Amino acid sequence: MRAAERLERALCASARRAGAPITIASHAAREWRSATFTGARHVVEACGARGDALDAWLATLRDDDVAVPGHVVAELRVSARESAGDAAHFRLEGVTVALA
Repeated sequence: MRAAERLERALCASARRAGAPITIASHAAREWRSATFTGARHVVEACGARGDALDAWLATLRDDDVAVPGHVVAELRVSARESAGDAAHFRLEGVTVALA
């Protein structure tokens, strides 16, 4: 399973635990390499039911809240957010680093 799929599962599990289930609409991942690390940059578009649980999850979401097997989430942030009716749409951007 690729890092992108693992990240999606981890995000959905984290949101579920917070009482704010989400749906992933799209996920773009671009691999990167440095002299010492291999990983990927991710842009995830998702949505969930508008409400206090989702607001709290997004406001407190941290790198270490999302466990991705075989990877470290080195950076994770909410980069865009909008609401329409009962739904909230948001974009998460992050970086994963593969464990050797």
